[in-house]
Amino acid sequence: MAGVVLMAGLYLFHAVHQVPDASAAVPVRHDSPPPVDETASAARPTTMRVHAAAPTTAAAPEIAGDPQPGDDLDSMGLGSAANPKLDAIMDQANKAYDHQDYEEAKSIAGKVLAKLPTNSRMLRIMVSSACLEGDQALAQQFYVQLPKPDRLQMKQRCDRAGITFTEPAQ
Repeated sequence: MAGVVLMAGLYLFHAVHQVPDASAAVPVRHDSPPPVDETASAARPTTMRVHAAAPTTAAAPEIAGDPQPGDDLDSMGLGSAANPKLDAIMDQANKAYDHQDYEEAKSIAGKVLAKLPTNSRMLRIMVSSACLEGDQALAQQFYVQLPKPDRLQMKQRCDRAGITFTEPAQ
């Protein structure tokens, strides 16, 4: 009996570790999912092949400061939920702010606000940049346009810069 078990174990070990013949290999396409067997029983467990996605070479749009020629804000479909071009422009404003280039940050934010006057992200950049530059009037102008939760955050940030605000009339 021990001999039979040993032989079965060796057979299984060999079968599992056997290298398949290259001529019998079926090529796998990486650009489409494997075909679905419509006749398979719903009760039978299935396995799923996971294919690695091909690496993409597309880079995020490069925007140096201002939008590039031909990138007018009307053509960007402002207001859509997922707009990579708009996100890239707003990221430029954030980067300018992070690098303490407040004039550039305000310039970019102002262009977005001309088309989307209620964009909280750009309103915060305008308020915060104006505060850090000590421009009380400009900070107040954009502060009153912010939603209340954002105003509370900006009030705390600008207090540190010595800027105080007058609350908008309700």
